Amino acid sequence: MCCGLVATDSGKTSVARVLAETHGWQTYHYDRYDRVEPPGHVSRADPVRHPHMHAFRVKNLEDRWVNTTPDEMLADWLGSTHERFQFVLDDLLALPPTPLTVAEGYGLLPELVAPLHSSAHQAIWLVSDEAFKRESYARRTVRGEKGVWKLQLSDLDRARENHIGRDLLIAAHVKRSANALGLTVMEIDGARSVEEVIAESEAHFAPYVQVAAEPMRSP
Repeated sequence: MCCGLVATDSGKTSVARVLAETHGWQTYHYDRYDRVEPPGHVSRADPVRHPHMHAFRVKNLEDRWVNTTPDEMLADWLGSTHERFQFVLDDLLALPPTPLTVAEGYGLLPELVAPLHSSAHQAIWLVSDEAFKRESYARRTVRGEKGVWKLQLSDLDRARENHIGRDLLIAAHVKRSANALGLTVMEIDGARSVEEVIAESEAHFAPYVQVAAEPMRSP
């Protein structure tokens, strides 16, 4: 199984969907499991084994989004993301057998994924700059896909800036981690078209396209 990984509000889901549809790959969408509501990962957190996830689950919305800072949010997020990675591995192992699965999601950090891969061509991280991030955030908020606007909060402006600020810090962390591990990062700043981003991502995974096209053989 090969996992193609993309991260943090930069067109990751769109790229994964097109690649999966084009090549018949199976997909794993991290966001569908990254939830407090059952059967999401957070709902299954054990207070002792997963203290960061448990703390997030019991924290009220004001403290999650308003009474905090992007740096504090990043620290909490990194802690919980490391804790939930075993849940991600369990999810992937439970998927039907297939030559290739493309997994996408902002919680698939380079330092967590790298030990599982034998080639740098098994992963790519798409990271948006601040201008693209803000544009994408606003566009997805209007469509009802993203944002804290629908929450009942005392200060929506502060919550939005905290959310965007945290995500920019996540992007910076992903870049540092991937670069340190010699992994591929594609910076998304709007200069490339969606089609160009998809083509570059597909080229990165080229060694595995033929493997995925071959029928699975019985042992």
